[in-house]
Amino acid sequence: MQKRSEMPRDDGIAMSWFVKVEGRVYGPYTPQQMRAFVGEGRIAAHSQVCPERDGLWQQATDIDDFREWLGESKTSPEPEKRVTPGARPANFVVIAEIQSENGTEFRNALKAYGDLEAITGNTWLLRGPTTSAVLRNELSHILAREDKLLVIDASHDRAAWFNLGREADQNIRELWSRAH
Repeated sequence: MQKRSEMPRDDGIAMSWFVKVEGRVYGPYTPQQMRAFVGEGRIAAHSQVCPERDGLWQQATDIDDFREWLGESKTSPEPEKRVTPGARPANFVVIAEIQSENGTEFRNALKAYGDLEAITGNTWLLRGPTTSAVLRNELSHILAREDKLLVIDASHDRAAWFNLGREADQNIRELWSRAH
């Protein structure tokens, strides 16, 4: 069993971690990234992790740091649900490209707007009583300059976005305004 004090080091620099899912190895990831993955539910107690691509794989719960992070994720309070006045429940596709350290805060804020299902690492389905504009406005406050966001209201044929750039902005507006 790997002890916290024995976190893999190489000349004083924290080494990376790898994760194995269905026989496929992903990584390298920094300890900060792995901690975020635990918070997002992408690394579970049974996940196979290793500090080396070809090393000895262990369950996350067998490594002190992961056990601590897993404990933190269980004790994190559920965010208070938010309701947009006058909005009826709708179905949203939320796509975010988050380069900053704000990923966990973003996902926690997103959960507050309704029932959330992760589709990929940067795509979610959300069902909740809000609008695409409210989601964009509220979530964009969490995002950094290099982060991007697209919210599609699949129930009402609407979209809102943040920081996609002038050309994408123009292309989305033109496509959305075309007659069917």
